[in-house]
Amino acid sequence: MPSEVICSSMNITDITNTSDLMKGTNLYINNQRNTKDFNVDSEGTKSDIIEYTVTENLYKNNMRFNIYCAGTLLDFVQKFRLFKDCKHFVDMPLKYDAEVVIKKWTKLLDNCSGEVDKIQVENFVIENFDEPGEELENYMPQDYNIGPDNLKQISDGNYRHWALNLHDRWPTLCRQVKESVKNNADRYSLIALPKPFIVPGGRFREMYYWDSFFTIKGLLASKMYKTVRDMIDNMGFMIDKYGFIPNGNRIYYLNRSQPPLMSWCIDAYIKETGDYDFIRTALPWIEKELHFFKLNKTIKLDEWKSHLYRYHVNVDSPRPESYREDLECSEDCENLKCKQIMWGEIAAAAESGRDFSSRWFVNINSVMGNIKSIRTSRVLPVDLNAILLKNLSIAEEYCIYVGEHEKSEKYRYEKEQLKEMIQQILWNGDLGCWFDYDMDKKHQILTYYDTNFFPLVTGINLDKQDQEKIASYISTVGLLKYPGGIPTSLQVSGEQWDFPNAWAPTTWILIEGLNKNGQQELAKFIADKWLRKNYTVWKDTEGKMFEKYNVTTGCALNIAGGGEYFVQEGFGWTNGVILDLLMRYKNDAKYDDGEMQCNNCICKKVTKIERKNSCSVEIHDINIPSLEAKHNLTLSATISG
Repeated sequence: MPSEVICSSMNITDITNTSDLMKGTNLYINNQRNTKDFNVDSEGTKSDIIEYTVTENLYKNNMRFNIYCAGTLLDFVQKFRLFKDCKHFVDMPLKYDAEVVIKKWTKLLDNCSGEVDKIQVENFVIENFDEPGEELENYMPQDYNIGPDNLKQISDGNYRHWALNLHDRWPTLCRQVKESVKNNADRYSLIALPKPFIVPGGRFREMYYWDSFFTIKGLLASKMYKTVRDMIDNMGFMIDKYGFIPNGNRIYYLNRSQPPLMSWCIDAYIKETGDYDFIRTALPWIEKELHFFKLNKTIKLDEWKSHLYRYHVNVDSPRPESYREDLECSEDCENLKCKQIMWGEIAAAAESGRDFSSRWFVNINSVMGNIKSIRTSRVLPVDLNAILLKNLSIAEEYCIYVGEHEKSEKYRYEKEQLKEMIQQILWNGDLGCWFDYDMDKKHQILTYYDTNFFPLVTGINLDKQDQEKIASYISTVGLLKYPGGIPTSLQVSGEQWDFPNAWAPTTWILIEGLNKNGQQELAKFIADKWLRKNYTVWKDTEGKMFEKYNVTTGCALNIAGGGEYFVQEGFGWTNGVILDLLMRYKNDAKYDDGEMQCNNCICKKVTKIERKNSCSVEIHDINIPSLEAKHNLTLSATISG
């Protein structure tokens, strides 16, 4: 069993959460209001939404929470650094029922008078846990076909070959939960989904919420409609069981959601397949999610006409899957309450899907903060509000389809209110873009992030002048000068959702939004650059696709960096976005090796064979010596490549 440090022993009094083994279980309902309020909306009128609660069917197996989510066992394992990645332990299945393992652990503590050493904990894990990944089995999608005809329509030979290769990867990323897991749920942190699903790849061994939309766009390009429907049905399963869709299908994700894109998944599926009968099944799920976000994620300042949405999570302990990182971030906090506030802000950033980014940090005297200044819930985010705007529009449309005209009018009214608030609070006509809002300082945060562009795809109709302002803003802030794509931000923080990285989902949003707003030429320019970067990396790494890319190079010599883990390959949403773009531009996209524009990279000084060999080795992340050092990088930091 791998370990990083030597630690002789640890006393139970050193543990953060030791008051009792049940501490921490309430974090799974902290993210929701009292269940007695669940059938009352914010105006105080009775709702016909079925009452639901996160705790339903969960506390029958509450011992599982005190292994994977809180308690002394989790604390000892993570602090002793038995595994390099904290997620490794919380993904390990139990060899025995959770109650049995807890009793054995309690007995060990009693026999040691509350003091155990690393070897004892290591042996306990070996005796009582299996390796992660055993809960799932590979699944061959029933709708997978070799070489679908539509992908063969891609005119460029290089891109056509690439698209067919990416299509062939879907079976390698498709999983289903084993029957043994469904029959012994008490032994797993995995939430057993009823149908097969696509995983992102790498360390991510479960179905992730907002990843799924961008993965689904690729599956639709591959004509794999049943797989898409299965993934949507899994989302509906979680909505019905928990009242919302968690970050991913693990019990340690049950304290937070992610950007709520289920409605987008449903709408994309229906518009592609013509399966309008599915609206009757899906509409209740859409309404439940809207209800959940309205009750739990809205805030209204006194002078405002209506509310806006924010990412907000209440927790009382670190994220189990990033336990040590959260403890280290909170080490300067003066008391437990201060720590819990910070852990909540960290979890809220994870809920945003952007963990982590300087977007959530406090800037003092124009100096960029670090993760220890995180305040996610005090920022009103452009992307979340734009997403909910589109969700309300979809709900309105579907209610009309099923003849629920009173409901459709309700959603139309809420949509118009939210649209007005977005334009009043988040739109900046002078700069020609939307910006996040600082609730404490009561003004816009006039900093570029790629999430600023989400309203372009969600139903806010801009006139021609404002459309041109958006294009001008993109050019003025310097987003078009990088050979590898559009950077997620221009802030150098060492975080993965900052410079120099670019990501598939937000790149897709920008391209889609520009196409919807009269900027087709600019959209094509950005799409060409993204396709070229991804293809070049794929070609020069012998077929690897990654979750994020460094925009400062057009090649594969420096893939990406920053964050809590090494750059991951696979990769579900990257593949999905590429397939969708290749089909959108099937007649126009052309690959030209000479257009890489990789002027600052040593790849220009080596042969093609040498470049391929250099890119085929194991790719590591940015070498940052410690979390503290990583989060204190300055704007003068040098980006390699």
